[in-house]
Amino acid sequence: MDSLFLRAALMAFTGIGSVAWATAPADGPTRSLMLAGGALAICSDLSPRACASAPSDATRGPARFRIDDAGIARALDPALWSVPGAPSRDDVAAMLAQARRALESGDEGAGPADAARLESAFAEACLGEGCAETDRRRPWSVLLDVERAALLAALELPQRSADDTRPLERALPTRSRVRGGVDVLRAFVAEAQARTTGRPKIAVVTASGFDPMDAVDFYVDVFRELGADAVWWPVDAAAAAARFELGDCASLPRLRVERLRLPNREAVYPDLADYQRAHCASQPALMLQVQGVFFAGGDQWRHRQAFVRADDSPNDWLLELRQAHAEGRVVVGGTSAGAAVQSGSWMLGNGDVEAAVSRAARVAPPPEPGCTRGGRCGGLPEDALTLWPAGGLRLAEDAIVDTHFSERARELRLLMAMQAADARWGYGADETSALLLREREGRREIRAVGESGGWVMRRDAAMRDEVEAWYLAPGAVLVVEPSAEGGERVSLVLDAEASRATRQRAPLPESAFDAGALRTAAQRLAWRCGASVQLPAAPGVAELRCAEGAQGWKGAGGLQGVGPLRLRFVREGIAVPR
Repeated sequence: MDSLFLRAALMAFTGIGSVAWATAPADGPTRSLMLAGGALAICSDLSPRACASAPSDATRGPARFRIDDAGIARALDPALWSVPGAPSRDDVAAMLAQARRALESGDEGAGPADAARLESAFAEACLGEGCAETDRRRPWSVLLDVERAALLAALELPQRSADDTRPLERALPTRSRVRGGVDVLRAFVAEAQARTTGRPKIAVVTASGFDPMDAVDFYVDVFRELGADAVWWPVDAAAAAARFELGDCASLPRLRVERLRLPNREAVYPDLADYQRAHCASQPALMLQVQGVFFAGGDQWRHRQAFVRADDSPNDWLLELRQAHAEGRVVVGGTSAGAAVQSGSWMLGNGDVEAAVSRAARVAPPPEPGCTRGGRCGGLPEDALTLWPAGGLRLAEDAIVDTHFSERARELRLLMAMQAADARWGYGADETSALLLREREGRREIRAVGESGGWVMRRDAAMRDEVEAWYLAPGAVLVVEPSAEGGERVSLVLDAEASRATRQRAPLPESAFDAGALRTAAQRLAWRCGASVQLPAAPGVAELRCAEGAQGWKGAGGLQGVGPLRLRFVREGIAVPR
């Protein structure tokens, strides 16, 4: 092992966003992947709750809506109501008419309404007498989430500044209440900076949102504030269809309605619609111009649909991205769905942890959010654990990636997914945090960045009902490298400033399904590896215990890490040894 690479592994992140890693030696590229757990909590015009002090001079305000004749015509586009089981257009029209009368007779009259007021008017619309809370005579109550979003998009009003331009959302990262999310994005910029001598350039992908254009301003501005030049990579399922299926970029407005169920974007975001059409037509070699690609949160299935053809094979955009990442030319990262879509083994699409441990995983696309209330899930429950065997974008080569991890108690969900997929590795990133992976010549280093950290899980053929696991808090790097015997060797290298773990006095949660439950258990084991910790997880028990050679540590932020551990789920009726 060269000494420069070893020194890099031993060094911590020193200062906000500065990542003390060596650049790749000449004998092979370094591939970098950042998997952020979501809820980065960055202050912006549209996220005042994330700000230490809310901005009083916001340039872009929250969306406003009006039910008028033009909006109703857009909302009744037959393409929006073509899904089997959708309410009839006549019922949607009647709901719109009732909501319009209710809004015009209210205190604010016929003026623009905010989203809460508009949705309340829709929820009250009843096409009969004595409608139940969920009732097909109350159309809003049975709409899928994407259909609700389509109605709002059809009725959204353009925002214009005094000079008749579209006001742009500002990101204000230095005013954020929580530092962790800012640290994650700073570390990503630092990884991109290591690949250029000038100011790094980052492409952002927003295909995961109901409205891919909504988050563009935020991501472009937050990376600019953190020292990079950012550009939108305007790919989504509609753009992919225009480019690779039809070869007709002029069809984008129609394809947004048909593929994304997203009308009216040309009016609300005219500049972005023009930019997307121009990109579709010209296809610039973007991966030769940027040093980083960052994927926004939302729905990983929507991200994936932007990068595959109708036969589920990778399209040219994905092939270009994979090559640039494999050659070490770009660092790739993402938050929430933007991290989950990087899965190289089967991709997690959906599922509550309770459903994951009580019912078998399903190989299927995820069900439509909101299908339960409308009775439109078919044979696939909305809370089912769904997996896709072709994986996501496959940049996390042999792993399943999950996010919002400790906060949503998803450890057992990932364990079940790894068992179903026979996956070798699992990565679970906590909120306002990330796992940063760097790999060169088969040697992989994994480090936690941000407020908390994340779980790294490993499974081999001998582990039928359990995984080897590390809770990776800041203060250490997990090193995976080839062994002389032909397998792999996993070791922990603690940072110089990491200190000994201390006793944790927080009580154990009552259930493994409670927020942060197994992270709390790991914190307890970091101080002293005694008896295993067992937590109820109906219909069974989650057990966490130290494996041979386990180490615990406390990072500079005070959070404790530990590993290796063994995590398993034991069903009721099977004794759990103590």
